[in-house]
Amino acid sequence: MSWIWAALMPHPPVLVPEVGRGREREAGRTLEGLERLTASLGDKRPDLLLLLSPHQPYAPGALFLNTAERPRGTLAPFGAPSVVLEPVASPERRKALAVQLAGAGTPVREGSRPDLTADQGSLVPLYFLRQAWGTLPPVVLASPIGLTPRQALSMGEHLAGFDDGLRWGLVASGDLSHRLIPGAPAGYSSAGRVFDGAVLEALKSGDAGPLIALSPETLDAAGECGLRSVLAMLGLCRALSGSPRVLSYEGPFGVGYCNALWEAPGGAPVEGRPGAHPCARLARETVARLLGGRPLPRSGSEVASSELWAERRACFVSIKSRSGALRGCIGTLAPAERSLDREIIANAVSASTRDPRFPPMTAGELADAVFSVDVLADPEPVAGLEALDPKVWGVIVSKGGRRGVLLPDLEGVDTVEAQLSIAMRKAGIADPEGMAVERFRVDRYGEDGRPGGDGS
Repeated sequence: MSWIWAALMPHPPVLVPEVGRGREREAGRTLEGLERLTASLGDKRPDLLLLLSPHQPYAPGALFLNTAERPRGTLAPFGAPSVVLEPVASPERRKALAVQLAGAGTPVREGSRPDLTADQGSLVPLYFLRQAWGTLPPVVLASPIGLTPRQALSMGEHLAGFDDGLRWGLVASGDLSHRLIPGAPAGYSSAGRVFDGAVLEALKSGDAGPLIALSPETLDAAGECGLRSVLAMLGLCRALSGSPRVLSYEGPFGVGYCNALWEAPGGAPVEGRPGAHPCARLARETVARLLGGRPLPRSGSEVASSELWAERRACFVSIKSRSGALRGCIGTLAPAERSLDREIIANAVSASTRDPRFPPMTAGELADAVFSVDVLADPEPVAGLEALDPKVWGVIVSKGGRRGVLLPDLEGVDTVEAQLSIAMRKAGIADPEGMAVERFRVDRYGEDGRPGGDGS
């Protein structure tokens, strides 16, 4: 299943402490709802996000998809220039999504808008999700505002049929009525309460009927911006046989703010991948920060807790595609850093950008990447081949200043002869006469149980 959750999130900049400077506490229920939402998603970081923002460009009669490769925005217009978000785009996944939606009947238009500064609908939700995860997954930015309500509902249903083998989260960004009380930013209208009530009823029941039934006049008088985001989320949930949970609702400042969350039944934690070991999580986080232009972790404890961090051990970091193709593998046979976490960080950087067999990774490849870390025990000499087992022991072969390494338990390497042959080929050793052989054990820590790399 592609969709592991869908969340309705409000987007007033005042919620961001650097902007609100205390005023955010006037929206206490909304902040509590956001805390509940991000806590629920703390271990469910998806491979990709689809973010629907009404503040992305308007495409009449269509869903707008932002093609900017390096979007960037700041909350400087709201007095917080230090709040900068630079979500990583994923052109390949955006194209695949566009093909699916267009084929299903949702009109799609594309255009580039790299400057997100005017798009609080994207920046505010991303701010809180980045706080929850530390780093954001690749994001597809879109606006449903050009769709009719029925088209937005259908688009959500069409999303349910999209499955590219990756785990997606949907952020439906939107505030509700801006006209709840006299003195509200857009003035007052009794339609505001009618609209917000219909949204809450639809979310709690999972039935979009109350919203679809509202007249265009009521919708216009309500002064809303989140209708189509809500309908898209409801369409997705309905197609996947689920209903969201309303986590909070209130109307401070005369504007309706609602947090709601749907999670796929039986969903497993997906910090990187389901059940990811701290070592593999640290490798992924290191590469994500590197490719996103962010400072590398200073220690493993920034990402996850583990008793392993204090050990001084050699390791290999392996990166594969989800199909199993090797993408990078670099490691050490003796510890080069003061602790294992620092060893993993250094080798993750090398595996992603310095493996001579591959070009440096790009941020767009992260969603398809699977990380594993092999932590090595000290090598020991081998007196005879009977002491080897390719499923249990890795090997180091050396002769005349040449050395080759092969990790244990690799797919397709089932015999000692095959293991030694591959290691010799890596070392450029043609004749085994006089060749020294060492063996070593590894503790393999992965994201989803796949074997590691080739130990080169």
